[in-house]
Amino acid sequence: MGVSLLLNRLDNVRRSPSGWRANCPNDHANAKSSLAISESSDGRILLHCFACQDTPGILGRLGLTLADLYPEQLSQTAVVNREAREAFRRHAWTAALGVLSREAKITALAARDLADGGILSNADADRVAIAARRIDAAREVLA
Repeated sequence: MGVSLLLNRLDNVRRSPSGWRANCPNDHANAKSSLAISESSDGRILLHCFACQDTPGILGRLGLTLADLYPEQLSQTAVVNREAREAFRRHAWTAALGVLSREAKITALAARDLADGGILSNADADRVAIAARRIDAAREVLA
């Protein structure tokens, strides 16, 4: 399956430096563009949602399976396997850094409001809690 078949099944798809971003089909509230997608040089499709981290569930909602992310046959040489691991690592790091950047801005805005003597609304406090969870998830990717 080519990446275009996956992208055509997703909403709000847009280009990113490492591939594409889209809304996760698991319908997360306050998690627009949480799904990172890229295609490796050997045709594998790399997929990660920073809100739910549920790749099998995402694929199930799209009528796909994990096998659909891979070309028909991959070479099993050590070099190809090493390159595949490195491609996945680069993709995951790039996506995680994007999440860290966005969520750090949310927490910085909340911190500034609090430093100015303001009080966070329930919605703002909930959004800061979401940012904290996403930062933790991104940290796990980078660890």
